[in-house]
Parts: sequence; C-alpha cells; structure tokens
Amino acid sequence: MSVPNMNYTTFINYIANQDLLPNVQTMSNRLNLSSRKIYYLLQSANSDLRSSNLPFLAPNTRITQNQIAVLKAKLSHVPSDDYINSYERQLIIDICLALPLKKWTLSAFQTLFSVSRNTVLRDISDLKKRETFKPVFSKKSGFEFSEPLYDSFVHAYNGLALLQSHKNALSYFIRSLDKHIPYSKFLLISEKLKNMYQDSLGKKISISNALTLTIFSTLASLYSELDPIAQESLFTSADVVSFTKRKENDIINDFSMITKTNFSLDMPDAVKLFLTLQLLSVTKEQDNHFSARAFQDLLVVSHEIVKAFVLTSDINISQAEQEVLTRKIQTQLKPFWYSSKYQSITVYDYLYHNETFEKYVTDALSKITNRSLYQRLFPFGLLTDQISILAMIFYNFSLSHEKIHKLHILMVTSLPIYSQNLFETLIKRSSSAPCELSIVSLNDFENSSNEPNQFDLIITESTEIATKQPTFLIDSELSDSEFDRLKMVISQINVTKKEESLT
Repeated sequence: MSVPNMNYTTFINYIANQDLLPNVQTMSNRLNLSSRKIYYLLQSANSDLRSSNLPFLAPNTRITQNQIAVLKAKLSHVPSDDYINSYERQLIIDICLALPLKKWTLSAFQTLFSVSRNTVLRDISDLKKRETFKPVFSKKSGFEFSEPLYDSFVHAYNGLALLQSHKNALSYFIRSLDKHIPYSKFLLISEKLKNMYQDSLGKKISISNALTLTIFSTLASLYSELDPIAQESLFTSADVVSFTKRKENDIINDFSMITKTNFSLDMPDAVKLFLTLQLLSVTKEQDNHFSARAFQDLLVVSHEIVKAFVLTSDINISQAEQEVLTRKIQTQLKPFWYSSKYQSITVYDYLYHNETFEKYVTDALSKITNRSLYQRLFPFGLLTDQISILAMIFYNFSLSHEKIHKLHILMVTSLPIYSQNLFETLIKRSSSAPCELSIVSLNDFENSSNEPNQFDLIITESTEIATKQPTFLIDSELSDSEFDRLKMVISQINVTKKEESLT
C-alpha cells in the first residue's frame, strides 16, 4: 500500500462506521484531505479487497462487514511509512523488466504499486525517454527490454544497488518476487554472506553490498527457472576459468547452498559466476591479486596523465611529488580498468565537480602519447564520473599545496588587558582567515619598531596613526555588532589579498 499509514488508518476507521460509502467530496470534508488523496486512499483499499476476492468499495454503495474485516486485518500489517515516489517506482520497474519473472502490464504494475493507470503510464513514459533500456510493449510478453542478457544482468544489479538506500521501495520490489520471503530473512542471509566473506578472506563487505548480492541471486535464480541461462551467454571460456580459480567463487558456491536451503532455489553456474564477479568488484581495491603493482601498463598511463596534467595546469610540483601523485592516480585507475574489462557495477556517490580541474583531466587524457596502450586498457575511454574522480584527486593535491596567506594585523591600543585578550581570541578563533596578530601599547607605539604600512590591517581607537593601510577604529563601547563589523573587514581584506596573489 503506497500511502502514509496515518491517513490510511483514519480512512479505514472512518468508513468502518458508515453503512453506505459517502461520496468523495463528503469524505474529503470530513477527513480534511484533498479529493485526490481520497481517491488514492480508496484505490489502496480496493487493492487490498481485490487480493481477497471481495467487491470494490464505491461511493453510495453498501459497505459489508467482510470488507471492513479484511481491510482492518491488512491494516495491522501495513508498514508505518510505506510511501514510494516516482523515482523509486521507476527504479523497481527497471529491475522487473530487466529480468522479468512474469508478464508485466500496466495493470500488473498498478497492483504492485496500488496507483492509478495514469501514474504507471507516466512512469513508463519517463523510462522511454532514455537512450537505452526503453520499455517496449507487446501483447504476448507485456513490457520488456531488448538489451542483451549480460547487459540486463548488469542493469538489474545496478538497480538493486541503488535500491539499498530506499528501504520502502526495496520492500515493494521484494513483494514483486512472489516468493513470500520477508525482508528480515534476506537481511539474515546477507549477514551470513558478509561473515563468510570475512572469515574466508579476512576482508569486509558492507551489509548493503551483501544484501544486493543476496536479493540479486534470488532474482536471477528465479529468472533462470523460467528461462535457463548458459554461462557461455554471459562469459568467455577464459573468464570462466579465471573466475572459478578465485576464492570468491568458493564463497559463492557455499553461499548457494545456504540460499537453496532457505529459499528453495537452485543457483545456476552462470549466476554464480556473475556473483563472483560482483564480489570481486565490491572490494577490488583491497585485493592483492589486482594490486596496483601488477599493472605496469596502468603505471605508464598514470605517469603520462600526471605529466600532461602538470603541463596543462601549470602547477609547480617536484619530481618526488609527481611520483606520489602518479601512484594515487594508478590506484584509482585500477578499479576503473576492472569495471571497463568486466562491465562490473560501480555507482559513484558524493562526487565534487570542479569544471577547471575536470577540463585539466580531459585535456591530459587527450595528450597521452601512448594512445594504443590507453585505448587497449579503456576501449571506450573514461566515464564522466571517473574523470570527475581523477579531477578530485588533482584538486585535493592542488589545495594541499596552496600557500597559506596569513593576514598580518597590528593592534595599537590602550585598551585594558581583558579587552585586548577578547579581541585577540575573537580574531584568531572567529575570523574567516588565518591571522597573525601583533599588539603594541598606544603609548609606546612611537618607540616601537613596528611599521604600520607593513601590516594588512591596523586596529586602534586612535585617529592619529599615520598609515596607508586599512584601519579599523574601535568604538567607545564593545558590542556584538562591533565584532561582526571587524570580522567583515577581515574577510574583505582576505578576499582582496587572495585576488592580488592570483594576478
């Protein structure tokens, strides 16, 4: 049921006290809900009645005790927050059509989501706007995709990985499997896979990755029961030999026995190999078999990228720093190469986009002299997100090598010591720029060696300090507004200094 539980509970309790179902406008007024929301709640109730083979509720028709009994019984099993949005519905439709377990029609999706026909039509229409994986309808098969099987596996796995951060939507998808396996059981089996991996290899995978692998294994195994999958349709013989030698494959074989016992499903060899590949990919950076030292070709490409970046960006960098940066780029290229070679799934989150550095990386890639080596490693080049990740590495390096410009502030004052200390703390702790503060007594200033024009800012209560530099005159009474004014002045001077350093 795709409605917030509170509204639905109120709706069911209201109609339970009626002999005839009131019209929509009356219910809208009584429940203080929009007419559209009432239609939505009514549709959700009828979806529950449909599953129990009872007649639908309709305005001005009699409500039976059987209908109320079923609705209240189902109400006790409704999750407290079961609403899913359009993006989540489309994600579920994506997975359902990638590896379909039944004929998916508009009415089938209506039943799954408890939404109107027009809502499903809008979701399908949005998916048709894509370049690939566009839903195609036929009377024989319903909605389906026309992409190759391996691509469909990748697409479904990718969708499940994205669903992990949408628990309600994930629960909806689990219902679509028609295996009556509760989410809690998937979670339990996933925990076993997580522990098996750590016990066997001494490495960790997240429960999110383990849950994705577990649910995908169920989906792919169910799909294989309907349409048997040969491993040759997914992998070359060389890949099969390579994967079966891996310890990860042994883990998946053991895991398949657990899923068989708990889910009564036989996992085909093709699915085991695909899961082996994904298990390799989720922790590939920790994998000694795929360590950076083993990829001398990637080292060559990384060196060229760094060299081209230095020339393009005109950043001053020592030879030792270039070598460190080359290793960092090589380490990051390793999973990129793995994804390119095996088309494994990687969802890149929390990216920072800096157009300048992304352009530096793009230009650097275009200037690689050994083009044949680069194209052999990355036949389709690097993805936009991968370029952004390399740009983040270079940008981080650039930030760490920026010279820190301190503001030099001279305070010439006869303020009491407690007031001076307050100023000093506020300047050092509250300003937007690193500051170096010198304090001189106003009475001793003429005899001091401090030259005001050598400082970025003068702070004083005197109007007799001769200087060309900005001067902050202290008011006769200290206040928050006075300190805020000082912070603003320091901030403005800092911006000016930065701009001057760039020219």
